[in-house]
Amino acid sequence: MLLSICSGQRLTYMLIIVLLLSLLSAGAQPTSSAPVDRHNFKKGEHLEFKLSYGWFTVGKASLDIDNNYHPYQNTDCFKVDVKGSTAGLLGVFTHVDDRWGAYVRKDNLLPLHAYRDIEEGKYMRVERTYFDHEAGKVEVLRYDPRKEQRKPKRVYEIQGEVYDLMSSYLYLRNLNFSQYSKGDTIRVKTFYEDELYNFRLVYDGKETMDSKVGEISAHRLYFLIPPSDIFPNEKGIIAWISADPNHLPLRIEAEMFFGKAYCDLTSYRNIKYGPDYQ
Repeated sequence: MLLSICSGQRLTYMLIIVLLLSLLSAGAQPTSSAPVDRHNFKKGEHLEFKLSYGWFTVGKASLDIDNNYHPYQNTDCFKVDVKGSTAGLLGVFTHVDDRWGAYVRKDNLLPLHAYRDIEEGKYMRVERTYFDHEAGKVEVLRYDPRKEQRKPKRVYEIQGEVYDLMSSYLYLRNLNFSQYSKGDTIRVKTFYEDELYNFRLVYDGKETMDSKVGEISAHRLYFLIPPSDIFPNEKGIIAWISADPNHLPLRIEAEMFFGKAYCDLTSYRNIKYGPDYQ
């Protein structure tokens, strides 16, 4: 049963759970002159996660901010990468190796270029997304390396400041949770998979949780999502964010159609505030 519920595309949904933390960024009130010294993260930060279903470890993921700024379109950028793969017994029977990333302006944290390299069993896809905020356009290119097939370029119109998952994640780290009361709703606009999503999140207060990196005070939030075949419950995704200046993503719990899946932070190093945890 474990193989049937977690292989291939379903494990990808669990990797997406890691990225869903990024959708908390809407409350950050982005500006084009956001000072760099306000960021609660720094170059070289490394986070590691465990993906599990019930008692079973089914995957692992890492999230890195590169050690250096990267020039892109004559602008210094953070380079942010997420890597996810199968682990444990599941890794013997199926193979998932997904890589997500983006170049994000260091001054205002807007995305300029996002990329995905997907490998799930026999399925492979290379995707490149280019943001032109001045022109209000997003271009998406896809390529199947096994079939050597390039799909037609797709162009989408956007309005206002639009983020991808990686750039949204960085805004999360600067979010001032003290401005929210229990029950407050945060609205989110993020471009993902050829769509502009308007998600809603509810701040559910603060609590002490026993995380994989210790007993920590954490902000609790849950996502309001339309019920679907994957997520049957409107409030089926809950996130815990450390209530310290780092705002580390401690745990995400997702009630999916096959049961509860978890993404737990297991180690971190080179964070801006405090020592490493290995």
